[in-house]
Amino acid sequence: MECPNCGNRIGRFELDQSCKNCGVNLFYIQQEKLLTNDAKRCELEFASFRILTAKLKAAFTGGPLQIARMALAVVCVGVLFIPFASFSVGLPLFEHSMSFGGYGLYKSFKDGSLPALIDFAGISITSDLALKSLLLVFTMLLILLVGLAVIAAELLSFINIKKSALALSAISAVGAVLSVLSVICSYSLAGASAPAGMLRASIGFGGFASLAVFAALVVINILIVKRNISPKIRETDLLRVEMRKKVKRGEVSLDELPLPVFETDEEREKGLAAESFAGGGPNERQD
Repeated sequence: MECPNCGNRIGRFELDQSCKNCGVNLFYIQQEKLLTNDAKRCELEFASFRILTAKLKAAFTGGPLQIARMALAVVCVGVLFIPFASFSVGLPLFEHSMSFGGYGLYKSFKDGSLPALIDFAGISITSDLALKSLLLVFTMLLILLVGLAVIAAELLSFINIKKSALALSAISAVGAVLSVLSVICSYSLAGASAPAGMLRASIGFGGFASLAVFAALVVINILIVKRNISPKIRETDLLRVEMRKKVKRGEVSLDELPLPVFETDEEREKGLAAESFAGGGPNERQD
């Protein structure tokens, strides 16, 4: 063992608490060394946390565009609960209605009328209505998948804001096209052929609402790309992250690093001001 202060070799059986060469207290200087290394480790580790926080803020709450995008990412799935279309079939001793919205389709699936559309597609009198209904349901299912993809891309947008905005604009454009297709399917369903007085169909606002939300997402993500929105990361934090990697790889030890490891000019000026204030200032009168 060597003295941390002067490097003098200390024998294994030397139990004196102080170094015989320089007189420093070995216990306290060792504790000071451990605390100093802990302070260096905290400085390097908290840099990664600050970088992550800056990325999250820039991606989700850094401005009105990001906040609006985050809200619309959820709404693009929520609009599926607005009816896209509805119909009512009336026959002697039988009457049934179906609404093509989230809750309406859930009820239809639960009571068995939605799976029955597949059987009705094989009956000539109901084939046109059943096929157009199934096409609308399939289109809504695709919109749901696109909406889930938008939410997933939004949650991962902090990794790379520009690339995620480009991906979100492309995904949202697909959602907008599918929304237009759903509107066409809704009009087609409203005009399905059926015997006179048997079918009453109407168009809902779900397809139009879905189109508006996806179109807004396309515009917002294009604006995010054009404005080159990026996280505000301190250069010293990037240096700290690189240094932390070197420490982990064993290229550098904490003992070799200064404290603070990296310091900006502003932090250095604050530190000097604090030292000057604690010492009474450089022009303090000496008695």
